[in-house]
Amino acid sequence: MKRSLFLCAALLPVSPAFAQTDRAGCSDHSLFPTRMPGYVIEACKVEEFGRYEFLTPKPPRMPVEGKFTFITYTITDRKSEASALAVVRNYEAAMRKVGATNVQTDAKGTWWVNAKIVKDGQEAWAQAEKGNGKIWLRIVEKKAMQQYIVADAAALGATSRPRGTWRSTASPSTRTSPW
Repeated sequence: MKRSLFLCAALLPVSPAFAQTDRAGCSDHSLFPTRMPGYVIEACKVEEFGRYEFLTPKPPRMPVEGKFTFITYTITDRKSEASALAVVRNYEAAMRKVGATNVQTDAKGTWWVNAKIVKDGQEAWAQAEKGNGKIWLRIVEKKAMQQYIVADAAALGATSRPRGTWRSTASPSTRTSPW
């Protein structure tokens, strides 16, 4: 009996039911279709139009706007975790292989790397950071924002009441302007 319990306990960590998997709805970005061994996607976010300020060796940071993707990878077993240098060098080599320019890293080259990648007229910026069993990957595919809001300055003179004549039920001492 004890032997069978020990055997079950020993096999439990490798059981597929307990294997860590990527978060539902998340996947690797097409720019980096592979990842470091032993990592799973813990979280992800995609904004059709967002902004990220990429790290630089010296301030200021480099702001880039466009389609923003943020993926957090976490190691499944800290004993097999790759070094920060290995992670940074892997991403750096992958970026250079696709023709990246403006490749930058932190002073020691062991915390982060980012670069600008231009392919077929499409510009993207990518940054990978390593720390505490995690890899944070940020990618901005540069593009213009889609304009939804329309303003009509001519409508300012066509309001039903003249400017500055609003009414309030509050006493004069507590009135606040809606503008």
